[in-house]
Amino acid sequence: MRRRAFLGSVGLAALAGCSTGNDTTATPTSTPTSTPPGGGSPAFELIGVQSPESLALNVPGQFRIGVKNTGSGKGTFTTPLESKYGEGEWKKSGTIEMPLSPGETGEWRSPSFTGQYLTPFHFRLPEFDRTWTVEVTPKELDFGKQYASPNGFILNVLGGSFESTYPTSGNETATNETTPTPTSPGDGETWAVMQLEVRNRLQEAQTTPDPSTFVLTVNGEQRPQHQEVSDDPYDGSELAGRTIRRDDLVYAVPEGTQARDLTLTWEASLSGGDVKAIWSK
Repeated sequence: MRRRAFLGSVGLAALAGCSTGNDTTATPTSTPTSTPPGGGSPAFELIGVQSPESLALNVPGQFRIGVKNTGSGKGTFTTPLESKYGEGEWKKSGTIEMPLSPGETGEWRSPSFTGQYLTPFHFRLPEFDRTWTVEVTPKELDFGKQYASPNGFILNVLGGSFESTYPTSGNETATNETTPTPTSPGDGETWAVMQLEVRNRLQEAQTTPDPSTFVLTVNGEQRPQHQEVSDDPYDGSELAGRTIRRDDLVYAVPEGTQARDLTLTWEASLSGGDVKAIWSK
């Protein structure tokens, strides 16, 4: 089958560390500690929290905390770090410790964290009554790039083609098979045939996402799906463990549509939360 194919080629951009977004500078706040023998008293101020305002699904992030010893003696700044996920309860997730000399500023870097669902992370420093939030946003990908869903599937919209009839009239079949009848879309339309790859990375079989959960838009307008015209349609069926399948999603789009006009979105509500992946060129 000959098609005018378009494939994504740009690599995935990942956030490394933390951005300068959501950067806050606190009003100086002192935290008294015990006076070390033979010295003055330490006092601590929160210089600021530098954290990304948002992270895409499956992209790791970090935040940084700056504290200054404004006292006259050496001491160790100590505070619990609390966090919660979505509307959950605040829980202690660690302890921050910084030994600081008088006038010294210290920086603490968090462990890396990653959002698998569209659920925000909330963090709190109770010593300074400071809270901040990191939103989790949909995964945006080029055609040909994979999205690993937390329910065990790896999804990849490999690209596609535009067809005036589908299946194309150039198909050749064995003599003992029925040749599919090419189907034309409505007036002023053409078929956008998108190839979807679904990989089950679990050991056990599971049912793949329903075709209706894959939505194609052209310049923001949702287009109708026509799996009934395909000779190789993607359907939501059982996929054995550690196996892969590649099938077509077929949509009617206006004539003259180009690859850069297309956006294909998959979203689902899973047991752990909502997810959303968006492919475009």
